[in-house]
Amino acid sequence: MKLQVLNPVAQKVEKKGASAPRLPDLEGKTIGLYWNAKAGGDAALKRAGGLLKARYAGLETRSYVGSIGGSVHCVTKEDVKRISQECAAVIGSTAD
Repeated sequence: MKLQVLNPVAQKVEKKGASAPRLPDLEGKTIGLYWNAKAGGDAALKRAGGLLKARYAGLETRSYVGSIGGSVHCVTKEDVKRISQECAAVIGSTAD
């Protein structure tokens, strides 16, 4: 009889990427608020949008909810294209 011992620890995977360039100023900009329909995310985005509007003159927000993909909401390539044309930046909430 041979006994095989397995190590149940997963291999660590690191993905490195650069952050998006920061906007020099938010005054007069339109900021997207993206919610994937997870509980509580909408409240966090509403609060963040309100704080930004109070701080930056002329700032506007637009709310977005991901497209339905099966039983979950997700952002599609078409969503990304549309949102990027309408907004200078996006805040995403993926609360769980």
